[in-house]
Amino acid sequence: MALIAALAIPVFGQLRGPAGPDNSPKVGDMAPDFAVSRGGRGGPASNLKDFQGKKNVLLMFFPGAFTPGCTTEFTEAGAQYDKFTALNIEILGISADLAGAQAAFKTSVGAKNTFVSDRDLSIATKYDANNPESAKRYYFLIDQTGKILWKSTNNSLIPTEKLLTDITPLLKK
Repeated sequence: MALIAALAIPVFGQLRGPAGPDNSPKVGDMAPDFAVSRGGRGGPASNLKDFQGKKNVLLMFFPGAFTPGCTTEFTEAGAQYDKFTALNIEILGISADLAGAQAAFKTSVGAKNTFVSDRDLSIATKYDANNPESAKRYYFLIDQTGKILWKSTNNSLIPTEKLLTDITPLLKK
């Protein structure tokens, strides 16, 4: 029963009204840093800033694992993962789900990206991507210098093909 409640809470966060004013970091700002757990128990942790000079990072805040929109989003991203890799992009899916729920979700949808559990919404708060119980659907592309290169904060799902169409020209400059 607790697992059902833990999975259901983020669903209700998706039912809220439209987003308020955009108080998220702006394009050109340095991306706020946070810890990135790599693989849960015993996996080495890193920070977002550890990707600087190595990878571009796409933050994909999402309301909850196993919800219809998120299932579509990460199934598509998994199917197109090679295109992200070709752009030297590390995808970080961030939600308030428990790490175990994210691991089960990753397996069920065939996702290949890293997931970050943000139970207390501290990461989402840094990016103004927080609702009371879940994350909003926000996207941030961070370049190898740590600056925000592109963002979408309208709380709407972006199909993977459109997402790739939007960000590819920015990385090929």
